[in-house]
Amino acid sequence: MEERKPLVSVIVPVYNVYPYLRDCVQSVQAQSYQNWELLLVDDGSTDGSGKLCDELAVEDGRIRVFHKPNGGLSDARNHGMHHARGEYFCFLDSDDLLPENALEKLVGLCEQHRADVAMGQLLQFETEPRRQTGTAGGTEILTVQDAIRGMLLRKGKIGHTACAKLFRRELWAELRFPKGMLYEDYAVIYKVMQGCRTVVADYEPLYYYRMRGGSIMHEPIQEKNLVLLDIAQDVTRHLSRTMPEVREEAEYLQLVTYLKTLKRILNSGFDCYPEAQEQILRFVREHRDLTRRSWAKRADRIKVETLMKGRGLFYLIYTLAEMKNNHAV
Repeated sequence: MEERKPLVSVIVPVYNVYPYLRDCVQSVQAQSYQNWELLLVDDGSTDGSGKLCDELAVEDGRIRVFHKPNGGLSDARNHGMHHARGEYFCFLDSDDLLPENALEKLVGLCEQHRADVAMGQLLQFETEPRRQTGTAGGTEILTVQDAIRGMLLRKGKIGHTACAKLFRRELWAELRFPKGMLYEDYAVIYKVMQGCRTVVADYEPLYYYRMRGGSIMHEPIQEKNLVLLDIAQDVTRHLSRTMPEVREEAEYLQLVTYLKTLKRILNSGFDCYPEAQEQILRFVREHRDLTRRSWAKRADRIKVETLMKGRGLFYLIYTLAEMKNNHAV
């Protein structure tokens, strides 16, 4: 008797991504695990992406298309979840790709270990993903506390993005992405993870994230981006109250997030958003000792120490670090 394979709902918000959409869909069709449905949620596209969704659905009966007025990424994902039939949810952005073994690996980990979430690594690329051979890593079975701690500390490059993860649908029964808010993953993912009993982390790249100039993190900073400061603060407060054993790690991620936001502000000018800069500097001064914990990254300690000496030196050191990281990608 053939083993029953659970249905995976792959939820893809679509908004003006015509050049990338077919490749994204084909990466799902090429999966070694074939018991999936693909929900393409056209979020009011104006570039022909919506029509392409319909054409792709005609070609493959496992693709379901939903057209809706533009409401943003969160609204589109929520719409997809409302209509999903699967036992598992997988979130895929419409300009990204899944390696062919992604669903098989993630479903296998959840089923084998009776886990509520399986997490893989996210691999960045610009034109074509470069398959990594002989990737060191392995698999860890984690408690919810250890999983959240690892995400807060960015252990193994597994963070709080909803992508590169497979979720049992029950985790989302009472939760949805916050509509109309940037950085929606950061705002909700820790609450979702708190509903887990067991988490499996695999340190193999199981999601290919396309780096392109139009992405939010590459745009000049605007006032709307400063909501990230509030989200980071809210997550810290929530975890400090509901899971106090990870309070310091949550504060550390808030500090790292504040440093990253300050760098983006300074990109636009040292006189930009003075109140936000003061908020960041005040928090960094009060929590600078976190970078001396055994689990803190040396690079973050250097950024804090240089910031204490002046924004100019901080900006220089941070820029050099970004150039090095971009070259590595």
